[in-house]
Amino acid sequence: MKTRPFSIYLLKDGYNANNSLKQDHGLQSNFHAQSLPAESSLFISDKIETIPWWVDYFNISGNITQKNKGALIFLPVKGRVFALCFGHVYHNLLDVSYEYDFGLRVTLNSLDPKELKSADIVDPGAARRKRTQLPITNDLTYLDFDSNSEILKSLTGKVKEEHSKLFSNATGSASLKVGLKTAPEKLNEICEKLIDLYISDDYLEAFPNIQKISPEKDPARVKELDNFLLESFKRKDENLELAIPDIVDYRDNIYCTFKGIHKTLHIYSDINIENLYDYIGDKLDNITLNDLKKLSMDLCNTEGLTTHSFSVYRCMIFDKTINNGDQTNIYHMCDGDWYKVDADYLQELSDYINGKCIPSPLPDYDHDIVSANQTRSYSEAQYNSAIPVLLNKFICLDQTDISPDGYSQIEPCDLITYENNLCVFYHIKISSRSSQLSHLFNQGSNSIELLLSEPQCSVKLLHLVNQKGSAPLTQSLQKGITQKAFKVIYGVITRKPQALASDNLPLFSKISLRRNFKFLELMRTDCKLTFINDVSPAKESYSQLPEVHVIVNVNGKKVSVIVDDGQIFAAGTPITNCPKEIREAGHGEKFSVHVKKDDAGKLTSHHTWQFKKLN
Repeated sequence: MKTRPFSIYLLKDGYNANNSLKQDHGLQSNFHAQSLPAESSLFISDKIETIPWWVDYFNISGNITQKNKGALIFLPVKGRVFALCFGHVYHNLLDVSYEYDFGLRVTLNSLDPKELKSADIVDPGAARRKRTQLPITNDLTYLDFDSNSEILKSLTGKVKEEHSKLFSNATGSASLKVGLKTAPEKLNEICEKLIDLYISDDYLEAFPNIQKISPEKDPARVKELDNFLLESFKRKDENLELAIPDIVDYRDNIYCTFKGIHKTLHIYSDINIENLYDYIGDKLDNITLNDLKKLSMDLCNTEGLTTHSFSVYRCMIFDKTINNGDQTNIYHMCDGDWYKVDADYLQELSDYINGKCIPSPLPDYDHDIVSANQTRSYSEAQYNSAIPVLLNKFICLDQTDISPDGYSQIEPCDLITYENNLCVFYHIKISSRSSQLSHLFNQGSNSIELLLSEPQCSVKLLHLVNQKGSAPLTQSLQKGITQKAFKVIYGVITRKPQALASDNLPLFSKISLRRNFKFLELMRTDCKLTFINDVSPAKESYSQLPEVHVIVNVNGKKVSVIVDDGQIFAAGTPITNCPKEIREAGHGEKFSVHVKKDDAGKLTSHHTWQFKKLN
């Protein structure tokens, strides 16, 4: 008998063939099969033939079509239901209907820990995914997995001898992908063994360090965390981010659409949470947790043809701290699951970073860019360039480059000074968002590594210092650079109190920071963290958008809001989604509003954005 490929999902409790498919799945259930396992259900993807886009593009003659086929079988086993997917049909399953860790846990319990081939790994701090493959099998260390800072999402390898009768190799993520040499009537028996492998904790012996960041399975706690997530989403918490929960091929020209609220299909060229808010519009206040799970973010091509589909809930990245008396627990939302950080590990992490925190030696931040219409936006560049004016012991090196020839730009730092016989490199960031801070921390490590290993980089730094500074500071810095006597200070501009120290940072930013601190210590480079007070006026994200004068136009029962004369956009251009007070104003009344222009040139505002009445 041939070995045939199977992609197997385990549905969550309460889900079955009747409630796990999307409403618009388009699968057909009127096919008959003689060899289906008992009590199973069959759904077929038998889509109509389509003409590939490149046929018309090159004006190719002839009957050239393409057609996708697939099948999905629901198989009840031991009180649970499996979904067996053949062909490209898995995206018809509701994202919330299946266990996200089923394939991975089965794989961890069945693989030989010294016979691993490939791993998909998530670094939540940088919202970064990577796939590492080995030419020959080896253990997890060789797959570049850091249990202190990363989450294992998929694993491929050779199974242990005791499981070799089931399958010889396996790949596990949300689904289990295996080659089975078995008859249809034996599938129930195999799935029973898969359930046993899924609920087993044996993998902790082979992979003991994998539990520092573990899934939270307590329904009551998950419900509590979900409520926090929903509240944060509605108030547009700046720490909430949106990311693709899978490794994708960007060569496919990835665009995205959102589905579940509006019938109009809008294709976005970028994947971010601001586009999701734009899609939801004035329905944000009424969004429920169930809506977030039903809303989908679909990856598509320029024609809107879906290639991948994910629940918006699964695409969210978020940290939440919960204090229970003397104990503090930190949870991280990633790939639709909440992860709890080991308490001892968290305490060790916080103690280490707190020991690196120092009071800010830099002035407070109040250096916004103010546009002609008084719109304020943050500016690291203006802050960095202002420091040498306020404190002449500093030189600004923001946007400079010390990279070796042939490399992309690498800044040595934002600010440099000389203290206690050391060149002190300051790296500044206006943000406490995890992905941006991870970039900041890596920047500091990369700079020092180059200066210690590439003589050309030191020469470039000496040139920059002499060009931008003056004696006696430049003389001291020349001495420090020549002696390779360095120190790194990360400065985070925030409104959060300095006294909170490491508690000001998201979980995975702490993890990323410690990793970079450890690296710098190996390079014999002192390193510190400081928080710079943000005393600038409060800003909304929309304040960075253009502000235009609009006029209300009432024509019978139809009310529209259009651009007034003399603005940056053409007079008469309609603006949708304006605040209710504007839409209900009288004919001819004028207002000043912030607007956003989409890829199609349409202008939109938002019902929650501030506006000014002009007449």
